[in-house]
Amino acid sequence: MALRVNWDRTPVSVHHDSKEVLELLILHLRNKHGLRKRSIVMEDREEGPGHLFFLYQPCDPRWIAEFDITKFSEEE
Repeated sequence: MALRVNWDRTPVSVHHDSKEVLELLILHLRNKHGLRKRSIVMEDREEGPGHLFFLYQPCDPRWIAEFDITKFSEEE
């Protein structure tokens, strides 16, 4: 599954099947772009299965797009 971002909601939500991939994305956003205001990664109870976290500060969509999810593929 690819990362899915719901830009139309407040706060913005980021979804993926893997909790680990979302945690790596959070590290990328924090270390490379200084993004700190976000929720913890939690189970997606509304649209599950999968996990999500919320962003509580502005985030450029290119920051998420530059995250190379293929490095962390669970099929390897």
